[in-house]
Amino acid sequence: MRKPRIVNSQDVIGLLLVYMIIAVSLAVALAMERRGSGGDVRKVVHIGVGFFVFVWWMFSENWIMFVFFALPFAIVLFVAMLRDNAVSNSALGDIANNKGHRTGLFLYVVSIGILIVFFWDHWTAATVGVVAMTWGDGFGSVIGKRFGRHRILNGKSLEGSLAVFAATAVMAAVIILLYGWLAASGYYPAGDGTAVVPFWAASVVAGLLAMVLEAVCPGQYDNLVIPLAVAGAMVLLGL
Repeated sequence: MRKPRIVNSQDVIGLLLVYMIIAVSLAVALAMERRGSGGDVRKVVHIGVGFFVFVWWMFSENWIMFVFFALPFAIVLFVAMLRDNAVSNSALGDIANNKGHRTGLFLYVVSIGILIVFFWDHWTAATVGVVAMTWGDGFGSVIGKRFGRHRILNGKSLEGSLAVFAATAVMAAVIILLYGWLAASGYYPAGDGTAVVPFWAASVVAGLLAMVLEAVCPGQYDNLVIPLAVAGAMVLLGL
């Protein structure tokens, strides 16, 4: 269990870095949209914002992350889903409403908020859940649309599903090793446990679970189901 602390300079730095990551991701997506690059601008946001997992370990309290990161982002995306307002009529509203499932990005942030609130004492597990949603699902969509040739379930492709597995497993391994090093070095004040299986086995489990869920789950709900299920599995494995 982490000891409660007040907001400190490290929290402020963490928030600034998170905001910067969000801003850069949105700027790249909007630039691609204006240039008509043909790329999936929604997935640029989806994957790009996921880089926040490399800095959110810096926060000393989960309420800081929830109040200053997840909640404002969720409110903006909720307003973007509504009709005829400044946000929904903006380029961000166009990305949120017309470039995929209308509720997708909103549920993306909702799942992050749930992980922040309920998985605070299992931060490595929560982070693996996030990378399954951001890099796993994101790269699965990109690879599936570009190289998908063999259809399996719900119109999903074998190539896309394998990309979900590979991206999730690789990034899960990176996160488990990184967070382990941060904790051992005293940078990461977490009470996370140690996995009951080798890190590579936990990573494979995360990849397989994300792959199966992405294939069977309706597209508008996978941003909620995948991260929570994968994070829960990692908790059961001891993280």
